Amino acid sequence: MRILFIIFLSLFSALALSSSGFANEMTLESFQQEMSRLQNLVVSLQSTLKDLTKTVEGQNEIIHRQSVRINALEGDKSFPAGSMSAPAGAPKLAGISQGFNPDIGLVASIEAKSTQSPEDGEGNDTIALKEAELSISQYVDPFSRLDSVIAFNDNLEEQNVDIEELYYTRWGLPLGVTAQIGKFRPKIGKANLLHSHQLDTAGYPLVIRDFFGEEGLASSGARLQTIIPNPWDVPFEVSAEVLRGNNGASFSGISRRPIFDTHLKTFINISENSQLELGGTVLFGDENPAVVTFEDDALGTEIPEAGQNKYGIKVFGADATFYWFLPESKVLKLQNEIYFQNRATHTRFDNQNPWGLYALLDFRFSKRWSVGLRYDHLQPLSIVGGSTEGVSPYLTFWQSEFADFRLQYSYTKPADDGTEPNHEVFLKANVLIGAHKHPVQ
Repeated sequence: MRILFIIFLSLFSALALSSSGFANEMTLESFQQEMSRLQNLVVSLQSTLKDLTKTVEGQNEIIHRQSVRINALEGDKSFPAGSMSAPAGAPKLAGISQGFNPDIGLVASIEAKSTQSPEDGEGNDTIALKEAELSISQYVDPFSRLDSVIAFNDNLEEQNVDIEELYYTRWGLPLGVTAQIGKFRPKIGKANLLHSHQLDTAGYPLVIRDFFGEEGLASSGARLQTIIPNPWDVPFEVSAEVLRGNNGASFSGISRRPIFDTHLKTFINISENSQLELGGTVLFGDENPAVVTFEDDALGTEIPEAGQNKYGIKVFGADATFYWFLPESKVLKLQNEIYFQNRATHTRFDNQNPWGLYALLDFRFSKRWSVGLRYDHLQPLSIVGGSTEGVSPYLTFWQSEFADFRLQYSYTKPADDGTEPNHEVFLKANVLIGAHKHPVQ
């Protein structure tokens, strides 16, 4: 019996040891399989991470290109007109009162100029504060906004303070209409919408200065604008304005004789990195012709009198701007505008069909530098048969988004053949502090 017990115990021990070894073998094999599975999972996760990294890099590149495109198209940013909802950051009203914490900004434009003046032969070499522009803006409530731009200059001949713009904007009206009332720069082409410090060059193109004034056209009035729905899903912005007629460059210069204008603008995405903006403008208003009467005497003396030719002035314009957004923040821009006038007979200007254009090529070849050239051609209001030609190359250093410095040379050949060409050199600095907003371009 003892022998059987010993044999049974021996067999049990052998089986136990055998089972333990088998279990150890199974545990080791399972561990190896688990390690292999984890290694495969790590490889898969690494591959997924690489794909996600590429996706993020691609999205960052798209965001960067869009940022460059927005900066190029809009310049200084403001809330886009035509929104149907309250803007982000609009103040919350407490009862009928609201806090006064407006956006305030100041731009100083300082210009040094050397010119060979055709008039006196000595030129007009000077350095001066060309303009200081104070902007104050705030949302009135969730549906409207008030913007103002007040300009100061250091012109020794005519130091003054000018309200360049002060207008009230109300969006969310029926049919997606946005309304503005006050004093503003009308939607005429591209250059007229911009303040001088926003221009690519040291001054406005010749056709803008001759047709609308040295600083372009700005007047009190009312504006309606909206986006026209269409089956092509292409943005068509249309605006209509009525302005005081106190712009004497092309029109009557009389406040009670209004100027009417309309503007159509659209954008076409040519490719992922290029865009074309097209616009058309029509203006019409009154002119003060040099009406001639005769005295009742033997000599028949001519007496010029101020008369009015109702809607005798018609101005037609077209603009085209091409943007090409290149890698590394490079941007190529080609901007063109052309204007024609149809004037009634016997006006105070000799030229009944003046016209002019400019073509501007601007290349932002790095984040800090851009170079460009503007060509001007003008058949002015006051001269028949003659043309003014101008060429203006320039170089701009963008120290930051708050400061830029521009060196420009301008050659201008007047329409009068008896006048010598004018050579000008400009060095201009634009410095910004605070918040400074202009309408989106």
